[in-house]
Amino acid sequence: MKADKLNLVLIIMTMLCGVLAISTGNMIMGGIIVLLGFGMIWNRGSGPANERIIYENEVKTELSMAEIYESLKDMETPLGRAWIAEHKGYAGDSIIYGPSPYKDCVVISEKSGKLSIKHITKLDNIIRSAEDEHRFEGLIDAKETAVTPESYSKFAKYKLLSVMMIRHLRKIIEGLNSGAAEVPTDTDMVNFYYHNSGDGWYKDEEGREILKAELTYDPLTAKLLNEDGEEMASVLARKLDRRSRVNLKAGFDIYANGESYGEMYPFKTRTSSGFTAKTDDGDFVLKLFPSCTRANISCNYRVEKDGELKAVIGGSARLLFNENEQRQNDLVLSYDDDYLVLYAVLELFVMTLNSSFLKY
Repeated sequence: MKADKLNLVLIIMTMLCGVLAISTGNMIMGGIIVLLGFGMIWNRGSGPANERIIYENEVKTELSMAEIYESLKDMETPLGRAWIAEHKGYAGDSIIYGPSPYKDCVVISEKSGKLSIKHITKLDNIIRSAEDEHRFEGLIDAKETAVTPESYSKFAKYKLLSVMMIRHLRKIIEGLNSGAAEVPTDTDMVNFYYHNSGDGWYKDEEGREILKAELTYDPLTAKLLNEDGEEMASVLARKLDRRSRVNLKAGFDIYANGESYGEMYPFKTRTSSGFTAKTDDGDFVLKLFPSCTRANISCNYRVEKDGELKAVIGGSARLLFNENEQRQNDLVLSYDDDYLVLYAVLELFVMTLNSSFLKY
């Protein structure tokens, strides 16, 4: 994809500038530039281009747009069912999902024998008929909305949902290409929960308090309590280093209802990184994926069990909800509420562990 190639060129140029600066004696400036290059690599992620560019995926296909629409038209998504319009910059019809209340659309367009599946919020790029204008009524202008934990979390929810939809639509269309896959009746239908460090509760989409969150820092421990104050789950760092920082290699203990439930360790391979949680209910894998910058979410993980997606967790370490205080704000998109308490306590612990502002 063009965006991926341009990103790679910018990274190479940045790294070269850093090396040249160091070679001419500008050690500090060169070091800063090289660190910037590594930061760009981290944000870009590893693996195939379709896994890195979270806002746009491409699929090669010989199917027509009409054939794809006919296959997808009855599938339910968080952005509603597919409909047809045109999209500026692409010839012919496009398949549209959305918009969400916060103007999120996922658009499937055709160009040069490939399908582009992308997330957009610039609705003026969608050329629609008068009969589809009703879809654009009652939209929320984020710039005119007071930023509260509730409003921000719902805004971020649709951004995170959209990037997951792009991935899953790509896989569905790849299955249509091979003729080996059936289109599901729905995709990415989730239950949504959020936590803000200001009031310390995980809440559902309606704002109801579900789980009380508590953090301690010596040693680093994340706990979830029910409404009666009884501990439901916790994650505890096993060991600190000489500087009182968490020793990642030592791992972490997971407890449920005060009893040992499992253990968690970080992992890193050539194509992915994250955590593996071995529990009494099986093995869960938390796989890191690139930052969802449009929602200011920089700590995203897919939670999988036996290869099946169970949840997506993410968060923002520093959000200013008023003039005086920065807050940590965390999201859980749950595809299977059977393990909701586990997703929530792992999200709380990992997000806090990764927060750059955390002081021990």
